[in-house]
Amino acid sequence: MRWILILFLGSSLALSTSGWTYHPFKMPMNWAQARQWCQSTYTDMVVIQNQRENDYLVSMLPIKNRSPYYWIGVIKHHKNDPWTWIGNNSTWVGEHSWAANEPNNNHSTEFCVEIYVNRGENRGKWNDEKCNARKYPLCYKAQCNETSCERGRCQETINNMTCLCEPGFEGDRCQTAEKLPLTNNYTQCNDTSCERGRCQEAINNMTCLCEPGFEGDRCQTPEELPLTNNYTVQCPPLPRPDNGYLSCFGGNLTFNSTCRYGCNLGFLILGSPEVTCEVTGVWSGPRPTCAYYKQALLAVAGSAALSVLCCLCFCCMKRRKRKKLAQPRQPEEVTSPFSEGQT
Repeated sequence: MRWILILFLGSSLALSTSGWTYHPFKMPMNWAQARQWCQSTYTDMVVIQNQRENDYLVSMLPIKNRSPYYWIGVIKHHKNDPWTWIGNNSTWVGEHSWAANEPNNNHSTEFCVEIYVNRGENRGKWNDEKCNARKYPLCYKAQCNETSCERGRCQETINNMTCLCEPGFEGDRCQTAEKLPLTNNYTQCNDTSCERGRCQEAINNMTCLCEPGFEGDRCQTPEELPLTNNYTVQCPPLPRPDNGYLSCFGGNLTFNSTCRYGCNLGFLILGSPEVTCEVTGVWSGPRPTCAYYKQALLAVAGSAALSVLCCLCFCCMKRRKRKKLAQPRQPEEVTSPFSEGQT
């Protein structure tokens, strides 16, 4: 019930313009609490952009003969910092914004600002104040929103809200596309205007914006790279191997350049240690790796053992074949057809 009453009282004090609305609220709180209240209930604490806005705001506020006055959204964090407005980070301070002998940083930590609304020459002037002092919040609510301008940016000033339209759009909400004059000199793009590019229209002109590697008035011609002594094939940079190093010779990784791999102490290289930049722009061969010497020795020993085993098998098979060929053949009995008839 208490917050409903607070919201009712706050909204009843809204000071309207055709742009944003101002909302003073009569409940004292420190600067941080006041800003949190403004952000949760409206848009933010009041930001003043020039002296005209300052005077206009003060003219709409009720007269108060004594403190507390109203917090405004200008602050600094350290003694030598400039005064900065929240939200837009502007550092605007008018020539006559401050009250007499202000800002005086009287307590060494007066980093927030209140605006006087009393009678007399100090009305509308500013005073630096400690941020934990209790003053009234002074909030604003922006009238611009996502639907204010269809194709443009919404800008608010005193008694005004304007849509700044994108190129090619017009209207109070930037809702209408501008109509270009259709004359005999106006050239229109079509599907065949540009072969390998995007067509861009203008009065008395049509231009093709070509894709990379194409040229010509219709982007119809592939670009020819100049074949000069300065044109070189270049290979991509090589990554440094784990537990090793890399040394390259013969230029900046260009054609015929050679890079040699090496391993740190305690590691053995597996594979060819050298690679060469080929004419295709690709490095030759697979990349070697650096293995811990025990692993490398086990791998070499395993390979050697496998080779020996294969060699023994081959020799054994060959010996058996020779032994078989060396055995004498048994003579075959020759039977005469005449002897068969006699029996």
